[in-house]
Order: sequence, then C-alpha cells, then structure tokens
Amino acid sequence: MISTQYRLNSFTESGQLTDGLTNLRVGAPAIKFLKSCAKLLQEATVKRLTEEAAAEGDLMQYGNTRGDPKFRIELATFLTKMYGAPVDRDDIMCTAGATHGLYTLCTQLFKAGDIVFVEDPTYFLAQVIFRKDCQLTMVPVPTDDKGMDMEALDRLMTEYKDKGVTKVSEKRPYRSLIYLVPCFHNPTSRCMAPERCERVVQLARKHESLIVCDDVYNTLSWIPKPDGSFDDPPQRLFAYDKKTDTDYKGGHVVSNGSFSKFMGPGLRLGWYEAPARLHTILIESGYLDSGGGFNQFTGGIMGTAMEMGLVEKHINNVRKYYQDAVVAVCQVLRENMPKGTKFHEPQGGYFIWIELPEGADVSTLRQICMDEHKISFLPGHTCSPEGNYQNCLRISFSYYPKEELVRAVTVLCEAATKMVQQ
Repeated sequence: MISTQYRLNSFTESGQLTDGLTNLRVGAPAIKFLKSCAKLLQEATVKRLTEEAAAEGDLMQYGNTRGDPKFRIELATFLTKMYGAPVDRDDIMCTAGATHGLYTLCTQLFKAGDIVFVEDPTYFLAQVIFRKDCQLTMVPVPTDDKGMDMEALDRLMTEYKDKGVTKVSEKRPYRSLIYLVPCFHNPTSRCMAPERCERVVQLARKHESLIVCDDVYNTLSWIPKPDGSFDDPPQRLFAYDKKTDTDYKGGHVVSNGSFSKFMGPGLRLGWYEAPARLHTILIESGYLDSGGGFNQFTGGIMGTAMEMGLVEKHINNVRKYYQDAVVAVCQVLRENMPKGTKFHEPQGGYFIWIELPEGADVSTLRQICMDEHKISFLPGHTCSPEGNYQNCLRISFSYYPKEELVRAVTVLCEAATKMVQQ
C-alpha cells in the first residue's frame, strides 16, 4: 500500500480538494475512471514490456521524434472511429499532454510580445500560459452561441497586424496565434458553428496566423442518434484546413489533443494533428534532437492499449456516465435556479456554463456557498481576459458521483435564488 502522505495530487496539494468540500471547479476525471484506467494500462504494460524484452527494447530508447510508431498508427485508427472522419497517421506527433503541446508551440514559433487572439470567455489557465509564461500580448475576441465573432476577429487581426515581434520566415511562418476551444468549449461547452470554422481558417490564411485548437473534449461526445447510440462529434477544425484547397498555404491549424480528460491527466500524454511544415520545424529543433520523441514510454504503452481495444471500451463507459450526470444536473438547474437564469445543456465535454440574471454577483455567491455550505465553483470572470461575465459561473460534472453533484447543485441553486431575491 502507498502511504497516505504520498497520495497528494495537484488538487489536494493546492487545497482545491479537502475533506467536506465539494469543489465543482475541478475539471478532472472521476476517481472510478482513474482506477479503471490504471487496470487497463497494467494489462497493456505487461503485454508491451514482454514484447520489448523479447526484442530490442526500443521503447526504452530515445524515441522516434514523432512518437512511438504503434502509438501513431493506433491513435489514427482510434480517432478515425471516434471522430467519424479520417485521421492520417502521418499528421500525428506525440506530446506530453495538451498543456505541453500549447507551451511548446508558443515557445518554438513565437516570441515575447507576439499576439495571441483568444475567445472571451476562454480556458482560464491558458491565459496564465500566454501572459505570464510566454509573455504574449493577449487580444480577447467576443463570442456568442456559435463561437468566436469572425467579423470582430478580422478587424482585430488587421489592427494588430504589425504589432507583434516575430517576422514571418520559413522557421517561423506565422505572424500571430489564434487560440480556440472549438468543440465542447471550456467554459461554455458549446461548439463552433461550421460556417465559422470555415471562416476562421480563411482568416488564418489571410493574416498568416496559426490556429491552435484545444481539442481535449472532442472524443467525450454523447450526441444521440435515434437508436440511442452516440453520433459523431462536430467535425474538428483541423479538417477544415484542406490540403486540396486552391488557397492552401502549408497549413494553419493544429489539433492539440490529450488523454487527460478521458483516461488520466497523470499520464501527461497527448498529440498534435498538424501540417507537415510544423512537423519539420519541431523535428529539427534542439528540444527534440536532444531528448527524442516526447513521452516515448507512455505513448508506447497507450499504443498497445488502443491496439487491444481497451481504450475504446473505457471511453464508451465514460461517455455514458457523463451523459447520465449531465441529464440529472440540468434537471436540477431547470427546476431550482432563479428566474431569468440561462444555461446550455451540453452533449459533450466537462462543464456547464450558467448565466445568472443581470446584476447578480457570482463572487458573492461563491463566498456564501463556501462559508455556509462548503461548495465551490469557478466564477465566470476568471475565464475572461477583461474580467467580464461577473454574473456567470462554470460548474464541472466530471469529478463527483451523480448523487453528490445533484446534492451540491441543489444547494447552489437555493443559495443563488436567495441571493438574487434579496
């Protein structure tokens, strides 16, 4: 047994998970799925290491710069099935998770002072990476239920065209960065409309910009078919950047994926689906030349797990579990939130974005919930580069069992109603 003093994870270490607290801010897999992930990877590890010991042990060597070959082959097969659309193994490169993927692109392709256009609202920790870690100039772009406002983006990209630092070259072919969560958005869980997907690719080509898609929720989709099975998720943005287009200019979209949300974040394993010129830039970097492929060992084990069919079975269980949780939570919200509250019932992802009536102070609500009920959530203004959405909040349905979610959200609704009526 592992001593409890060594069981600290990121959430317990930071105080986000403590005894008696229900923290609806936590966007992480449920404990039951971490345990099933451990079991299936144990099975895959035994198989793969037995094979490695009988061969030349290549999995222990400096890795192929694009990742373990089995990993890329099996991931392309797995994603083709999950997306309902073809994924080319030659477009895939292994990473150490989506955060690593984002940070690597920021540092390899851009410099401090360069421009990054982001949705408002956006993933709150991406803002820290851009502003603090990479010192990029973050430009918020308004959004609506269909995603980023394309007219506003075009106008802002024109305005900021010459305000970055990087000069376009073969090694740095992009003037700016566009950061999107186009599928089951964090925090809103909405998906970008197809016509805007087409338009943003056109704008990226026009303005020499790279779109980095945080595609960590695409496979967590439970859009229903009439027969009760799951339909394909919305087409990923990478597929809109077609190599057959007459104005294709070498590729302007990266799909930055991860196993963190449907397997386990401790794996620190993900992938790029990226154009050839980006593969070349990264492969020729000292970063990869010195260390070899990112996360070689874990990628190899995951490749074997996918080959054995274990990952597909696991993710289908996850999707059904979260679908059930969302239905229950949204029923509580419909019946108990104060009049005038708006929310969208997601069909994928991790989160529900709640808009309380205008004038409601979510920071005050959070303090009440913490002090009186030991319940927490993410205030909406933390997701905005400009501190907007003071009356909005994000709750996660991914971590706690359905019964605890229903209890906590019921209490949250009662506290919100009481506050709004005062």
